[in-house]
Amino acid sequence: MVYNYSPLQEGFSVSSQLNELSHQLMAKGVKSLSYHITPPFYSQVSKRTSVYHFGYPEEIVRTYLDPAFMETDPVPDHVMAIGHAMTWQQVVADQKLNEKQLGFLKRAKELGFKDGIAAPLFGPNSRNSYFSMNFERDMTADDEAIIAPLVGIAQSCHRRICAIINRSSEEEPPLSERESQVLYWISRGKSNADMAIILDISQATVDSYIRRLFKKLQVNDRISAVIVGLSNSLIKLM
Repeated sequence: MVYNYSPLQEGFSVSSQLNELSHQLMAKGVKSLSYHITPPFYSQVSKRTSVYHFGYPEEIVRTYLDPAFMETDPVPDHVMAIGHAMTWQQVVADQKLNEKQLGFLKRAKELGFKDGIAAPLFGPNSRNSYFSMNFERDMTADDEAIIAPLVGIAQSCHRRICAIINRSSEEEPPLSERESQVLYWISRGKSNADMAIILDISQATVDSYIRRLFKKLQVNDRISAVIVGLSNSLIKLM
């Protein structure tokens, strides 16, 4: 079955693809969604994972993006191993959780997380991603007729993102140590002002490094820079 999704055009960025995905799914009743950007063969909750999110409250986003918290999420890697979409509750019931994972669920409930849909997205050369979405109401297995087309749209978007990554990764660009640091903090969701404080440089200097990064990576937005950086092992863990 082919699902309706805007075709990939020359010059389209990863950000534009994800924004289009968000708009299409929101129009079909999705309240919020997330898309994990991870290099091939890594855990979907590893320190190398960057998360695109749309529609979640700021407190939830800030808490989840803490690497120590995200790596205890029991849902993404289990769904990737199972290979098909499931509700979050189904994923939790399907495995024996350790103490840290139970702590994650407790904190998530306190933050207002409700049940949602978790799905694996598959791409070439093991370039796979975890995708999740939730709705105004809890979804069940009986809602498969609603869920399947939406996952299909996300899968179509993922394939287009893989095409953009492949096009941008033909030659690994050399980065200076400072450029690598800036790219790392971009992947952790830091603003230019935040990076200026962390790196003890002016915001104008941060702006300059980001422009140079975009030129070297042949991208024009932060999400694309992170994806190309992760794909080429250019983001160094700190």
